[in-house]
Amino acid sequence: MSLLDIVRSAVKTADTVTKPLQATVTYERYLDDDGYGTVSYAAAVPLRAIVDYKSVQVRTQAGILTASRVTIDLLDIAEVSAATAGAGIGNNDKFTLPDGDTGPVLDIGGFIDAGTGNPVATTVYIG
Repeated sequence: MSLLDIVRSAVKTADTVTKPLQATVTYERYLDDDGYGTVSYAAAVPLRAIVDYKSVQVRTQAGILTASRVTIDLLDIAEVSAATAGAGIGNNDKFTLPDGDTGPVLDIGGFIDAGTGNPVATTVYIG
C-alpha cells in the first residue's frame, strides 16, 4: 500500500465520520462570460461539505491578501468529480451556502492525487 493509498483512505474515512456535520452547499460550474457582464453557469448541483464560518487570511489568485468569510471542505471526491465533470473546482465557480449567501471564490487548496490530477480533498475559501 502506497502513501497515496493511505491518504485516499484517510480522506474517505474522514468523509464518512463527518457526514453528520456536513451541510449542503450548492455548486455551479462556470461556463463562460459574454464580455458584457453576463456570466453563464452549469445547472446547480448540491454538494455535501464541512462549512466553517471563520475568517482566514488568504492570498487571492491576483496576489492580494484578503480575508475569507467561509471555508468549505469537500471530502467526497466522487461527488466533486461528478459535479465538475472531472475538471475540479475553478476560481470562477460559484457556491451558495446553506443560509443562501454567496461570495467570490478567493482561493482553492488541496493535496493533488498523482493518479487523477485532482485534489484528494478540496478546500475552498469564500469571500
